[in-house]
Amino acid sequence: MRRLSLMMGATMLAVLGLVACGNSDDNQPANEVHNHAPATLTLDNGRKWQADQHTREGILGIRQALADKPAESLNDMSALGQDLQQRVKRLVSGCTMTGAAHNQLHVFLEGFMPAVDSLAGAKDEAGARETLTELHHMLEQYDDYFE
Repeated sequence: MRRLSLMMGATMLAVLGLVACGNSDDNQPANEVHNHAPATLTLDNGRKWQADQHTREGILGIRQALADKPAESLNDMSALGQDLQQRVKRLVSGCTMTGAAHNQLHVFLEGFMPAVDSLAGAKDEAGARETLTELHHMLEQYDDYFE
């Protein structure tokens, strides 16, 4: 039950964070909520989407934190998750991408943010390790769709 509550909270945080980004759609004001079915990542006519400098730097920082910060214990992994939350928050708040590439970034973040929140609030080591593996997999997926 507590895990469900954490996941619901994480989902709300993700939605609020994504709506706060000022470039959510070229034709839609930033403060409007999107009403659409969950999306899946797609390529740009067979090519990777071009990420802007801010996004590339943000993702690089997330990668470095995952590679450099200790993850030996539940406390380590929770601290890592909290660090990642701050990095994702900066990524979203400084968002400058527009158009379809921006929308695809948000599709990625809609899955990534709840996993980061789950790691930050993990209560058992096995679950935290599983989430950590999932985060690494998600970053590999990011590489499949963005450059």
